Amino acid sequence: MYGLGGHSSMPPKKSSLVYAAEIIEKLNSNQMPARIIPPIDAFFKNIGGEMGFVSRMAIANQWLLKPLLIKSLSNSPASNALIRTTTAISMAKGSDAANVLTSVAEVTVNFRILPGSSVADVIRHVEDICEGYQVDLVVISEREPSTLSPEDVRAFQVVRETVEKIYPEAIVSPYISVVGTDSYKYQIVSDHIYRFMPLYLNQYEQHTIHNENEHISIDNYGKLVRYFKEIMETY
Repeated sequence: MYGLGGHSSMPPKKSSLVYAAEIIEKLNSNQMPARIIPPIDAFFKNIGGEMGFVSRMAIANQWLLKPLLIKSLSNSPASNALIRTTTAISMAKGSDAANVLTSVAEVTVNFRILPGSSVADVIRHVEDICEGYQVDLVVISEREPSTLSPEDVRAFQVVRETVEKIYPEAIVSPYISVVGTDSYKYQIVSDHIYRFMPLYLNQYEQHTIHNENEHISIDNYGKLVRYFKEIMETY
């Protein structure tokens, strides 16, 4: 992002950092479009019976209530990541000195792309947001979203049966992994890739991921070992 630089004693009406802040707000306020993709649709149908009346109604009558369902899902960071490409403003850089106005400000944004969307879609979205500003867009790294693995195959059935042994009270359902994993590298040899670890995390433990005191419980660790042992012995 470009703007006027100079001494902080004589600031322009808007500096490069102010322009960058405006773009940050536009990116944050104008999220990429939401949609319910097949594995998430299947997930809602599988767990719908365990949800409240209003949620069950919205899931069962998406032809009429889909806007209400999407609005509800958008309110939570966890469920919002299931229905759209997410926008995370992760880094920003201005001047190196408190009394200097930089002519160039930098903003780094992390997008996690929903299956069915593309890197090109993200670039077009950012270009539209930045229209009218003097900006250079640089793609630091890129990768198309992972392909969706089928559920009507033996691999998924083995996962289902193993989970039901360890967590008999659980409802096993298709889902998507909203985090990036190295498992995408296996796509050159297989289209049956299931990104799953049988961990039961409470809200606090979820917030420790990539954060202070990141950990899993001893009980979770034991069940994780048992899960992979069962998978290897069964498949």
